[in-house]
Amino acid sequence: MGYKKLARYFSFVVLIVAALFFSLASSANIPVPDAARPGYEAIQPENMKAILTFLAADELEGREAGHRGLDLAARFLESQYLLAGLTPAPGQISMLQRFLIQESKFNPATSIAIQRKEKGRDTVHRFTFLQDFIPRGRTSQSRRIEAPVVFAGFGFKNEEKGYNDFKGIQTAGKILLFLSGTPQFDARVKTFTIRPDRFRGARQKAKQARDADALALLVVTDNLLPRDEQRLNFWRNHSMVKLLDDPDEPPYIYITQALADSLLRPSGWSVESLKAKILEKQAPHSFEIKKALLTLDLRIDSQIKTTQNVVAYLEGADPVLKHEVVAFGAHYDHIGVDSTGDAFNGADDDGSGTTGILEIARAFAENPNRPRRSLLFVSHTAEEKGLLGSRYYTDHPLVALENTVAQLNVDMIGRNDSNSVYIIGSDFISKELHKINEAANATIGMQFDYTFNNKEDPNRFYYRSDHYNYARKGIPIIFYFSGVHEDYHKPTDTVDKINFEKMAKVARLIYLTGWYIADRESRLKIDGKVAAEEPE
Repeated sequence: MGYKKLARYFSFVVLIVAALFFSLASSANIPVPDAARPGYEAIQPENMKAILTFLAADELEGREAGHRGLDLAARFLESQYLLAGLTPAPGQISMLQRFLIQESKFNPATSIAIQRKEKGRDTVHRFTFLQDFIPRGRTSQSRRIEAPVVFAGFGFKNEEKGYNDFKGIQTAGKILLFLSGTPQFDARVKTFTIRPDRFRGARQKAKQARDADALALLVVTDNLLPRDEQRLNFWRNHSMVKLLDDPDEPPYIYITQALADSLLRPSGWSVESLKAKILEKQAPHSFEIKKALLTLDLRIDSQIKTTQNVVAYLEGADPVLKHEVVAFGAHYDHIGVDSTGDAFNGADDDGSGTTGILEIARAFAENPNRPRRSLLFVSHTAEEKGLLGSRYYTDHPLVALENTVAQLNVDMIGRNDSNSVYIIGSDFISKELHKINEAANATIGMQFDYTFNNKEDPNRFYYRSDHYNYARKGIPIIFYFSGVHEDYHKPTDTVDKINFEKMAKVARLIYLTGWYIADRESRLKIDGKVAAEEPE
């Protein structure tokens, strides 16, 4: 056979082998390793349904951090981990990692008043809680703030692009008024548009106000104000939670355009005229609002509470490598009840993930074969309050973070497409982790969706669940997520809508990925860039 014919022959063979491999992978025919099989087969949808039916019951009152329902859930999880044969982390006598939080709620007596100079005389205009404004921010002390207001555009600065809403204005000891949105520049077509704030923009406004030594910030938006009774009841019962040692933040208050226009009237401006000027000139326009004084009367009811992560441990088989762990995590809290007593049971968010890691833990424990490394299962509290449980754990780890080789986070895996799951962050810190997850999926055959696997995605999912607190410490992570839906953060997120076959399939995928990481000889190679915090 000639060289060219031989080359064509081998090319054909390679194509056939590749086609066969991908055919097998897509059909989920790659076998489970023999040592991992007993645990893999132990993961069953009926087990998961039994667990989730308890966790998402009305009797647990929405599992809000610092409340009775979450404490009941913690005891339930602890008992299930113990029954499965897991133990507290080395050196601990309990699976409950307790810590203090401060829960604060704005009293309806909270008010805003604007004193204006009109036709030579002072007038006072008063505005109503939840009708004209919604206060936010982790602040725990009642106080009265009376100060001038500075209009600071979009509360944005980017010196590289020559844009600075704070240039030439004094902000210390003032109240800042921001427009909603973030300026966005497209150098290719030289246009200037406004991107909705969503999650990142709101946090950046709060950061800019802190950096500017402002007393409070007002953000003009009608979008978040209650439009129906259900949302109104939610906000009446809404609380802010922070770790007890965290400092208070400046109050962050969403206000209506009508309130903002009332404040701006003595200056001759309105919200719309200011927006038009900024967009027309492609430049900031900031100033102190003269002849107007704002009084913010904050009435806050605050109390200190105890909450807890639930941390369970399963020792690995290798006498040397067992000091390293692969961590599995999910948040078991949700958002409680509204002012009418309707429970937000959070069956999918994140009862599904909590159930998933408990079933994975039981599967590993029932398997007579153990991987080389140990396994750590952390049910995080207070994710819904700002990732507080995972931040506390990663700042006070029960197994040294340098010995934590990966963290697999499971948040909402029970809804939407029955054979699809979003994969987020798998290749950000370790490309090997990404490849291992895909190799595990050759057995499962799920459709991986990488739509949100982007640090700049406007939904900011990479920054919105507990894996992020591990990633910021340099630990490779994967976030498994099946997407939001019409019942997200509503009382209608209930067990009857959960696809338990899908939950079991995702759990088997995570079990196999965890097995491969825990049983390999070498640690994952770190070859990605770790961001200390969310980018500006």
